[in-house]
Amino acid sequence: MLTSSRNVTLALWAPGAVVVAWWVWELSHHWAALVEYRFGWIVAMLAAYLAWERWPTQPPARPGGHQGAVVLLGLGGAALVLLAELYRIGLARTPTQAMLFSLGCASFVLAHLLALSGWERTRHFLFPVLFFFVAVPIPKIVWNPIVFGLQSLVTFLNVEALNLLGIPAVQQAHVIRLPNTTVGVDEACSGVRSLQSSIMAALFIGDLTLRRAGWKVFFLFAGVALAVVGNFGRSLYLSLTAHRSGADALKAVHDSAGWSVLLFTAAGIAALAWFVTRLEARLQAEATRQTAA
Repeated sequence: MLTSSRNVTLALWAPGAVVVAWWVWELSHHWAALVEYRFGWIVAMLAAYLAWERWPTQPPARPGGHQGAVVLLGLGGAALVLLAELYRIGLARTPTQAMLFSLGCASFVLAHLLALSGWERTRHFLFPVLFFFVAVPIPKIVWNPIVFGLQSLVTFLNVEALNLLGIPAVQQAHVIRLPNTTVGVDEACSGVRSLQSSIMAALFIGDLTLRRAGWKVFFLFAGVALAVVGNFGRSLYLSLTAHRSGADALKAVHDSAGWSVLLFTAAGIAALAWFVTRLEARLQAEATRQTAA
């Protein structure tokens, strides 16, 4: 009887597991093709860990009462997956296709979870599902303005800093014109990769260590700010190197400067997590003492 019940449970959860596996398999093609999303497997493992970490504290299942939402999410998810597959067959695997497919799979997974477990448990596991979207390629209509905006910001800050240091510099689009050479701020130098890494780390660490949503949002924005500051420092260092030694000298320090940004961001997020976690705990303890008094 116990074996029969276990088989029934596995059969009920099988459709959701199949959709998740299909979701990961489809995105793995994008992770292999797009340099900006090579960290996709890391996000998948972190999302699985977040779900596993929530497992012991999950609320009891209370299915029923959400039939309309289940049908809406299920049918909407199926329609998005079908549209994404037609897009892939007719055109190619693109970020837009990946986003449509991911939205469809996430909708189906949430509908499946809602139907079997109810709203409380679905909400309990909602963040790991949403966190997985960090590994979903962003459509170009959104991606390009982000990258171009970062390029313009980094170029502007560099020109202003160089002028303050007494080095004549002029901004021409995403190019820094120096007296003896020029330095281009391309997509890779915009800081978008360190920004992605910071968002991933800030969301993951914030969810594990912080309780209140306000502190998690603050931690996320602080992580983004660290990425911007780190990339600005890297670009300024490269500009100073080009000014002193010429453009050819950039090849020798370009990669090491890129790794230094990642180390700076990782160390900054770790230190910030330590500080914010203790600050939140201290404020919570003070609030508890005041309530008790």
